[in-house]
Amino acid sequence: MENSSADRDFGAYNIAQQGRPLRPLAKRAVEARSAPVEAAACVAVELGSGVGIEAAYLANAGFRVHSYDVDPGVEEAMRALAESHPIQHRTVRLEELTELPDADVILSCATLPFVPRAGFADLWQLIRDALRRGGVLAVDLFGQRDDWAGTDGFYPGRAELDGLLAGLDVLALDEREYDGRSFSGPKHWHTFQLIARRA
Repeated sequence: MENSSADRDFGAYNIAQQGRPLRPLAKRAVEARSAPVEAAACVAVELGSGVGIEAAYLANAGFRVHSYDVDPGVEEAMRALAESHPIQHRTVRLEELTELPDADVILSCATLPFVPRAGFADLWQLIRDALRRGGVLAVDLFGQRDDWAGTDGFYPGRAELDGLLAGLDVLALDEREYDGRSFSGPKHWHTFQLIARRA
């Protein structure tokens, strides 16, 4: 098992994602918006874009998209998407971000658990500060009983998760625990899928 996010082969993972279906969390995030999407004004942020499947969906839904990913191997795919979609992409470790654009939707599918715990609080505050009033936050997190808990990522218990959500209108919080597979092999999963709105 990898002991740190830096040990994980995100490049190989992203290559394997080519052609996969849209993650349902992206669709749920767009559907959770209470206001109509106006292309001239609405902004979406995606943290952990991979090859841009969700970024393209958000752009096609009418958002100007700011995407971020640690893997430089996805830059070519993101540049190709940006030729026909309103997408701005940046290669960066998420814990090194110092600002985010004000956003109507912030999406992060199965990425935030790999942010080192030491940098998570500052990133989470950045995310909350960037979320506009009425904006939707949709993220996957892995919990403390996940097989990867104990590495340097962020794996909260329920009480810690409740603290992160203080002041947000929680629209959905789905907790699951099951045995399955990951990209690297068999794994016990403990997941939280969260959709929340800033009042």
